[in-house]
Amino acid sequence: MTTLLRRTARLAAIALLMGVAACTQPTGLVNVASSPAEDRSLETLRDDAAITFDINEVLLGEQYSDLFFEVSTDVYERIVMLTGTVKFAKNKQRATELIQGIKGVKRIVNELQVTNDYGPRAAANDLWIETKLKLLLLGTKGIRSINYRWRSVNGVVYLIGAGQSQQEMSMVLNVIRTTVRVKKVINHAWVRPPKTQ
Repeated sequence: MTTLLRRTARLAAIALLMGVAACTQPTGLVNVASSPAEDRSLETLRDDAAITFDINEVLLGEQYSDLFFEVSTDVYERIVMLTGTVKFAKNKQRATELIQGIKGVKRIVNELQVTNDYGPRAAANDLWIETKLKLLLLGTKGIRSINYRWRSVNGVVYLIGAGQSQQEMSMVLNVIRTTVRVKKVINHAWVRPPKTQ
Protein backbone atom coordinates (compact mmCIF):
# COMPACT_ATOMS: atom_id res chain seq x y z
CA MET A 1 0.00 0.00 0.00
CA THR A 2 2.86 2.37 0.82
CA THR A 3 4.37 1.85 -2.67
CA LEU A 4 1.01 2.55 -4.31
CA LEU A 5 0.56 5.76 -2.28
CA ARG A 6 4.10 6.86 -3.09
CA ARG A 7 3.56 6.24 -6.83
CA THR A 8 0.21 8.07 -6.77
CA ALA A 9 1.79 11.04 -4.98
CA ARG A 10 4.63 11.10 -7.49
CA LEU A 11 2.22 11.06 -10.45
CA ALA A 12 0.17 13.85 -8.89
CA ALA A 13 3.34 15.89 -8.37
CA ILE A 14 4.37 15.38 -11.99
CA ALA A 15 0.94 16.45 -13.22
CA LEU A 16 1.07 19.55 -11.02
CA LEU A 17 4.58 20.48 -12.13
CA MET A 18 3.67 19.92 -15.77
CA GLY A 19 0.77 22.32 -15.28
CA VAL A 20 3.00 24.91 -13.62
CA ALA A 21 5.63 24.56 -16.33
CA ALA A 22 2.97 24.96 -19.01
CA CYS A 23 1.82 28.21 -17.42
CA THR A 24 5.27 29.71 -16.94
CA GLN A 25 7.07 28.41 -20.03
CA PRO A 26 5.49 29.48 -23.31
CA THR A 27 7.15 26.53 -25.03
CA GLY A 28 6.84 24.19 -22.09
CA LEU A 29 5.48 20.76 -21.44
CA VAL A 30 1.99 21.61 -22.65
CA ASN A 31 3.37 21.57 -26.20
CA VAL A 32 4.28 17.89 -26.07
CA ALA A 33 0.80 16.88 -27.17
CA SER A 34 -0.57 20.27 -28.04
CA SER A 35 -2.72 19.56 -31.04
CA PRO A 36 -3.58 17.14 -33.81
CA ALA A 37 -3.06 20.17 -36.09
CA GLU A 38 0.66 19.52 -35.84
CA ASP A 39 2.44 17.65 -38.59
CA ARG A 40 3.55 14.96 -36.12
CA SER A 41 1.62 11.67 -36.30
CA LEU A 42 -0.57 10.63 -33.37
CA GLU A 43 1.91 7.82 -32.66
CA THR A 44 4.78 10.31 -32.50
CA LEU A 45 2.76 12.66 -30.30
CA ARG A 46 2.09 9.75 -27.95
CA ASP A 47 5.76 8.71 -27.90
CA ASP A 48 6.93 12.29 -27.27
CA ALA A 49 4.44 12.67 -24.41
CA ALA A 50 5.61 9.36 -22.88
CA ILE A 51 9.27 10.41 -23.12
CA THR A 52 8.50 13.78 -21.50
CA PHE A 53 6.58 12.07 -18.71
CA ASP A 54 9.42 9.60 -18.10
CA ILE A 55 12.02 12.40 -18.03
CA ASN A 56 10.02 14.35 -15.45
CA GLU A 57 9.45 11.25 -13.36
CA VAL A 58 13.22 10.65 -13.23
CA LEU A 59 13.86 14.33 -12.45
CA LEU A 60 11.55 14.02 -9.46
CA GLY A 61 13.50 11.02 -8.18
CA GLU A 62 16.30 11.33 -5.65
CA GLN A 63 19.21 10.93 -8.08
CA TYR A 64 18.38 13.89 -10.35
CA SER A 65 15.98 16.09 -8.35
CA ASP A 66 18.62 18.83 -8.05
CA LEU A 67 18.37 19.32 -11.83
CA PHE A 68 14.58 19.67 -12.02
CA PHE A 69 14.44 23.47 -11.93
CA GLU A 70 17.67 23.94 -13.93
CA VAL A 71 16.92 21.77 -16.95
CA SER A 72 14.20 22.40 -19.54
CA THR A 73 13.33 19.58 -21.92
CA ASP A 74 11.62 19.75 -25.28
CA VAL A 75 10.82 16.51 -27.08
CA TYR A 76 10.08 16.54 -30.79
CA GLU A 77 9.85 13.34 -32.82
CA ARG A 78 11.76 11.45 -30.09
CA ILE A 79 14.63 13.98 -30.14
CA VAL A 80 15.23 15.54 -26.73
CA MET A 81 16.60 19.07 -26.52
CA LEU A 82 17.98 20.10 -23.13
CA THR A 83 18.31 23.79 -22.33
CA GLY A 84 18.78 25.87 -19.21
CA THR A 85 21.74 26.60 -16.98
CA VAL A 86 23.73 24.42 -14.63
CA LYS A 87 26.51 25.55 -12.30
CA PHE A 88 28.81 22.59 -12.90
CA ALA A 89 29.94 20.80 -16.08
CA LYS A 90 29.32 17.46 -14.36
CA ASN A 91 25.61 18.35 -14.13
CA LYS A 92 25.48 18.88 -17.89
CA GLN A 93 26.88 15.34 -18.28
CA ARG A 94 24.45 13.99 -15.66
CA ALA A 95 21.54 15.43 -17.66
CA THR A 96 22.71 13.55 -20.75
CA GLU A 97 23.04 10.36 -18.72
CA LEU A 98 19.50 10.82 -17.41
CA ILE A 99 18.11 11.04 -20.95
CA GLN A 100 20.17 8.06 -22.15
CA GLY A 101 18.22 5.94 -19.67
CA ILE A 102 14.82 6.91 -21.14
CA LYS A 103 13.21 4.42 -23.51
CA GLY A 104 12.36 5.61 -27.02
CA VAL A 105 14.78 8.56 -27.24
CA LYS A 106 16.29 8.76 -30.72
CA ARG A 107 18.80 11.57 -30.13
CA ILE A 108 19.87 14.01 -27.40
CA VAL A 109 20.71 17.65 -28.06
CA ASN A 110 22.36 18.96 -24.89
CA GLU A 111 22.49 22.78 -25.03
CA LEU A 112 22.74 23.34 -21.27
CA GLN A 113 24.88 26.36 -20.45
CA VAL A 114 27.39 25.98 -17.61
CA THR A 115 27.39 29.26 -15.69
CA ASN A 116 27.16 30.74 -12.20
CA ASP A 117 25.76 33.97 -13.58
CA TYR A 118 22.04 33.40 -14.17
CA GLY A 119 19.57 35.20 -11.99
CA PRO A 120 15.98 36.47 -11.97
CA ARG A 121 16.75 39.33 -14.36
CA ALA A 122 18.18 37.00 -17.03
CA ALA A 123 15.29 34.55 -16.50
CA ALA A 124 12.74 37.35 -16.93
CA ASN A 125 14.47 38.48 -20.12
CA ASP A 126 14.42 34.94 -21.51
CA LEU A 127 10.73 34.57 -20.68
CA TRP A 128 10.07 37.88 -22.46
CA ILE A 129 11.94 36.62 -25.57
CA GLU A 130 10.09 33.29 -25.61
CA THR A 131 6.71 34.99 -25.25
CA LYS A 132 7.55 37.60 -27.91
CA LEU A 133 8.63 34.86 -30.31
CA LYS A 134 5.41 32.97 -29.71
CA LEU A 135 3.42 36.06 -30.75
CA LEU A 136 5.65 36.90 -33.73
CA LEU A 137 5.82 33.37 -35.13
CA LEU A 138 2.10 32.80 -34.62
CA GLY A 139 1.35 36.07 -36.39
CA THR A 140 3.65 35.57 -39.38
CA LYS A 141 1.91 34.34 -42.52
CA GLY A 142 3.48 31.21 -43.99
CA ILE A 143 4.79 29.89 -40.66
CA ARG A 144 3.16 26.97 -38.84
CA SER A 145 4.64 27.81 -35.45
CA ILE A 146 2.89 24.81 -33.86
CA ASN A 147 5.60 22.62 -35.43
CA TYR A 148 8.47 24.34 -33.60
CA ARG A 149 9.74 24.56 -30.03
CA TRP A 150 12.09 27.28 -28.83
CA ARG A 151 13.89 28.21 -25.62
CA SER A 152 15.85 31.31 -24.73
CA VAL A 153 18.78 31.04 -22.31
CA ASN A 154 20.80 34.19 -21.67
CA GLY A 155 19.40 35.64 -24.89
CA VAL A 156 20.47 32.65 -27.00
CA VAL A 157 17.48 31.01 -28.68
CA TYR A 158 17.54 27.26 -29.27
CA LEU A 159 15.13 25.91 -31.89
CA ILE A 160 13.84 22.40 -32.57
CA GLY A 161 11.02 21.12 -34.74
CA ALA A 162 10.24 20.45 -38.39
CA GLY A 163 9.46 23.00 -41.08
CA GLN A 164 7.27 22.35 -44.11
CA SER A 165 9.81 23.88 -46.49
CA GLN A 166 13.21 25.58 -46.61
CA GLN A 167 11.39 28.86 -47.25
CA GLU A 168 9.39 28.48 -44.02
CA MET A 169 12.53 27.55 -42.10
CA SER A 170 14.32 30.65 -43.41
CA MET A 171 11.37 32.80 -42.35
CA VAL A 172 11.35 31.29 -38.85
CA LEU A 173 15.08 31.86 -38.41
CA ASN A 174 14.78 35.42 -39.71
CA VAL A 175 11.96 36.24 -37.26
CA ILE A 176 14.04 34.91 -34.37
CA ARG A 177 17.30 36.61 -35.42
CA THR A 178 15.62 40.00 -35.82
CA THR A 179 13.71 39.89 -32.53
CA VAL A 180 14.82 42.45 -29.96
CA ARG A 181 17.08 41.05 -27.20
CA VAL A 182 17.97 37.88 -29.13
CA LYS A 183 21.76 37.57 -29.21
CA LYS A 184 22.10 34.37 -31.22
CA VAL A 185 20.09 31.47 -32.69
CA ILE A 186 21.15 27.81 -32.46
CA ASN A 187 19.03 25.83 -34.93
CA HIS A 188 18.30 22.13 -34.41
CA ALA A 189 15.13 22.17 -36.54
CA TRP A 190 14.94 20.47 -39.92
CA VAL A 191 12.83 20.59 -43.07
CA ARG A 192 10.36 17.73 -43.30
CA PRO A 193 10.66 15.70 -46.52
CA PRO A 194 7.70 16.18 -48.87
CA LYS A 195 4.97 13.58 -48.54
CA THR A 196 4.86 11.00 -51.29
CA GLN A 197 1.50 10.29 -52.87
